[in-house]
Amino acid sequence: MPEFIYTPLVGQEDVEDGLFLGHLDITGNAGTATTRTNRRPDGGMGIILFPDLVDLLDGVAELLRRGRGRFATSGMGPTLTFKLKGDVMSIKHRLKVIDESSPQAVADAVWTAAQRLSESLLARVTTSTEHTDITEDGSIGYIDYRVQLPAAMSRFQEARRSLTS
Repeated sequence: MPEFIYTPLVGQEDVEDGLFLGHLDITGNAGTATTRTNRRPDGGMGIILFPDLVDLLDGVAELLRRGRGRFATSGMGPTLTFKLKGDVMSIKHRLKVIDESSPQAVADAVWTAAQRLSESLLARVTTSTEHTDITEDGSIGYIDYRVQLPAAMSRFQEARRSLTS
């Protein structure tokens, strides 16, 4: 079973809009992937955690709903490709397979990472970002992770429950 670990950088006490910087480390049964760079002692800037997590939740949820296919992360973190074929979901980093597990095992690992990050940081978000996005009704709205992350987690849970029904 893979493990996804989001780690926020220290010294971000003044972040109010959810744009926390940090790292994502993935450990699979056949390899690892990370956002850290070995060129810097602190691992470098990394990624913006909540957008990366929302992308991961929505992409894997769509794979689970379809029951087959592929999803590639948007490039905010390490480039990962998830492929679901039959009872096996593989995760590739660049061209190397880092994990092959059941869809349930991958979904459980993603869910655990989402819960941990949400529990540790979401309560600190007190305002929306200065960035906008097109909403479902076609209007333009400010990106607010107090809304976006719980909604992505809910969609993911719905897709995850479909594995056991």
